[in-house]
Amino acid sequence: MYNYERADSFNKGIRKFGLTPDGQSYLDLFRQLISHIGNAMGYIRLMRSGGIHASSNVSVYLPKLDDNLDFAKATCATMKAAENLENNIQNLSKCFSDETEYFKLLIEAFTPFFRDPKNMRLRNFYLVVPAVTINFVEYISMRRTKSIKGINRVFSL
Repeated sequence: MYNYERADSFNKGIRKFGLTPDGQSYLDLFRQLISHIGNAMGYIRLMRSGGIHASSNVSVYLPKLDDNLDFAKATCATMKAAENLENNIQNLSKCFSDETEYFKLLIEAFTPFFRDPKNMRLRNFYLVVPAVTINFVEYISMRRTKSIKGINRVFSL
């Protein structure tokens, strides 16, 4: 069992390795890196949701995919436009499909990296999570204290 005391001692032990010039521990930097990765993943979800929303608004103007459109009697320019329309419809339907799961693509992209024998230490990532959580709580508490002191200083003038 990974109890609080072990996570807290790990958090304090990391500080013994030293601090960066701006006073951050290596666990602070690791917490920020994890936050950046999480923000990037959130951004990917946001962009995908926005793309699906915009595509759904546009899809109102497209013909039903079940209809058999016959362009055999059309001119060359009309044929080119019809091919272009058909490609656009196929791209839209592809965007709506579940095959465009970006998290799955990220997992597939990073799997070889994590499976590489020289990166086996990353399998123990879960052991750092409690210490990073304590680090985050300390960071939020410190920022809140600084914020309250700043507000009190402004109102005391």
